[in-house]
Amino acid sequence: MQRLTIILLLCAITTVAIATSSKADCKIPHCRMTCPFGYKLDKDGCAICACKKSPCVDNKVPLDKYFCGKGPNRKDCPSTHQCVIAPNNSYAVCCPRK
Repeated sequence: MQRLTIILLLCAITTVAIATSSKADCKIPHCRMTCPFGYKLDKDGCAICACKKSPCVDNKVPLDKYFCGKGPNRKDCPSTHQCVIAPNNSYAVCCPRK
């Protein structure tokens, strides 16, 4: 029982250490702009006041006239693409697969 408690405690400490070290140094930017696909990231992975042009990896262009989210106008992505949905459901587009 004591060994299990120690293992669980070590797992919890490791998780907290990883979570606090990854992006703890980033400050939330106070931008006077709304970006439909979110903000660009700097070399350290912190958000900057510049909009991403696309939600797709490497700013690739999503397919035109495809909506892969929930709703009556839903259209599945072809096999060459994958559906990318915003966390707040503001967009659902078909991006090229890697």
